[in-house]
Amino acid sequence: MVREEPPGRPGRLLQQHHHRRRRSQRRQGLKLVFLKSRRRRQHRLWVWLCVLEANDGCCVYCGGASETMDHVIPFSDGGADDMSNLVPACHRCNRQKGDKTPAELYIGWDLRHRWSGKGTAQKSDTSGLSLRDMYLSIHEGVLGLLDDLDKVAAEIADRRRRDWFLWASPWTYHYDLGINYYRKRFAEEIQKAKAEGWPDNRPESVKKRSA
Repeated sequence: MVREEPPGRPGRLLQQHHHRRRRSQRRQGLKLVFLKSRRRRQHRLWVWLCVLEANDGCCVYCGGASETMDHVIPFSDGGADDMSNLVPACHRCNRQKGDKTPAELYIGWDLRHRWSGKGTAQKSDTSGLSLRDMYLSIHEGVLGLLDDLDKVAAEIADRRRRDWFLWASPWTYHYDLGINYYRKRFAEEIQKAKAEGWPDNRPESVKKRSA
């Protein structure tokens, strides 16, 4: 005669725990397979120019000169690989951000500058503030960074601006020349178009089809 274990007994609870753990591991495994199978797209020249020249050509994180495009939500975590998730950044900020979100990047920067790593979590050896107090003071800074990201995202998403870059730049270009070559080549045109509110530079045939 086989005796069944009553519900709630330790053995059954342990089995349920292992079952949930294996199910969670399978989900994580499927996520990793999906992320590893993704490939970054090779963005066209107009996309590079449209993103890098946003925010007055400055890095959205430190204010220095923009040099590359950053995925706001990291690509390695499933972030979109299109203009809705791209902002201008310098190489240094892009490397430091890595697979972090903007909030994680800002908090890490702030704590590295103000937290010595000594003392305890309840009291720093330098400022006398607790880690909790320092985190709460960072909150406003994080919100400010997110506001800046929203403004830059809205600028990049502006239809007239995007259309101007789309039709102003060549459809094919030499990658070996580098993006800086094309930024210098189009610098005057970009500044003029910005001052004029991004005029419609589409070919007449395209304008007629969309009318």
